[in-house]
Amino acid sequence: MTAGYDHSQYEIAQSRGMPLLVRYLFGMCVLLIFFMGFISIYYAHEFHVWPASETVRVPLSGSF
Repeated sequence: MTAGYDHSQYEIAQSRGMPLLVRYLFGMCVLLIFFMGFISIYYAHEFHVWPASETVRVPLSGSF
């Protein structure tokens, strides 16, 4: 089958589309991106000390 002129002596290759494995891996990566975003948002409040009065105060100048 040719796309274009019917008088062409050459046969133009037809694409079979994306392989199933590529579509599967693409879908898994998109899901992984959303999962990592969820994990980041879910644990955003962890490991943060608030209010600032409870944080460790280290002198940055002067003698130690």
